[in-house]
Amino acid sequence: MNAKLLAVLALLAAGGARAADTRARDTEGLFLDMSKLNLGTISSEDDKKKYIYTIQLEKSRVTRKTLKSVYENAFDLYKNGQYEAANDLTRKILSIDPGYSDASILNRATIDLKGSTKPRVSERRLIEERFEEGMALYRQGRLVEAAQRWEECSKLAPGNLKSHYWLRKARTEMAEEHYRKGRQAYRQHRLREALDQWYAALVLNPRYPRLTVELAKVEAESREQDANEKLQSALNLYSQGLVLESLKMLDAVLESGPGNVKAQKLQAEIRAEVANQHVAEGRRYYESRQYEKAIAEWKHAVEYGYDPKSADQLVARAKEQTRREESAKKRAVEVAKQREEDKKKQKEEEAKLAEEAKKKEEEEKAKAAAAGTTTQPPAGQAAAAPPTASAESNKQASQQAYLEGVIYYQKGDYEKARDKWLHAKQLDPGNSDAIAGLEKIEKLYGAGQ
Repeated sequence: MNAKLLAVLALLAAGGARAADTRARDTEGLFLDMSKLNLGTISSEDDKKKYIYTIQLEKSRVTRKTLKSVYENAFDLYKNGQYEAANDLTRKILSIDPGYSDASILNRATIDLKGSTKPRVSERRLIEERFEEGMALYRQGRLVEAAQRWEECSKLAPGNLKSHYWLRKARTEMAEEHYRKGRQAYRQHRLREALDQWYAALVLNPRYPRLTVELAKVEAESREQDANEKLQSALNLYSQGLVLESLKMLDAVLESGPGNVKAQKLQAEIRAEVANQHVAEGRRYYESRQYEKAIAEWKHAVEYGYDPKSADQLVARAKEQTRREESAKKRAVEVAKQREEDKKKQKEEEAKLAEEAKKKEEEEKAKAAAAGTTTQPPAGQAAAAPPTASAESNKQASQQAYLEGVIYYQKGDYEKARDKWLHAKQLDPGNSDAIAGLEKIEKLYGAGQ
């Protein structure tokens, strides 16, 4: 609705008659200066909806109040015989609110009286014609149309007692008809139809005897009937495996009737079953070591009524197991890394021993070759006694045992390597290679031999 248009209507009404000047000035004060309002930041969806709803209500209130003021101005113009100006205002009112019945009645009257030279006489004649039309319709049993004519007379001529009397009489009779139809519908257990008929009767005759008591009774029966139908629907949904849909239906039942014991009991049973399903699903995830999913299932179980303390215990156990497994994985990675480093060091040691053995073997061969080229001693000097065959044989056997130990060491068979090097040391206590190999074994095993 355009606020500027309302302001124009108010100004038009003020310019139409001096008597409307004060009301026109009051009308200008009805509009809200929204730019002066500081509503702050609206973040949640619910707050936005409430804000919009509040604005709509305020807008409707201002619109009704403004249009009422403009209508009063138009009616003053009508009473003063200024039908053209009154017609213009009523048309503008109806362009904003087509359902404004008083403006519609006044608009039709201004059309009928347009161009009249004797406003008072014309108005009385118009009222009489409307009244007679109403009487004719009433005699034909067309009460609704008759009431419309008499209502027009009452609106256009508030002091016309005949119109008021017959309008009240027609409404009373229409209320009686609605009441009778409501009783018939109630006897046939069509409760919603009975309520519709009786509310229509109450609108026509707000003082209809004992009707409010009957309405309250039937409203209660209707709510119970509606609750039973929804309960049945919830049971049908539950039997089809549509558990969540069934719970939503039960929520609707309890929203309209919080004290419904059947709905409360059924809802509690279904929620308990759903909670147990979530607990069981969480345990299945726990057994398959999917701890995050297990925790999520147990939290869902709490939403459906599962004991929070029990759920917290399950969650704590899953978190502890997660921590343990992460620690075990971390340790396994560290152990694997250490083994890799030990393996690398072992290979380096083996390569070094093999290199030393090879070098020693080459030195021994060189010594043996040098020993075969002996020089003759000088005249008169006895030749040096050659080493005994037994000592030389032990050295060679010792060196051979040492080399065999190196081969076993390279293969990772440290027990046999140690045995060979011990044997080499026994054959030649001065075999430095055998002694160095035994020292390496001692470092590996941490025990002296």
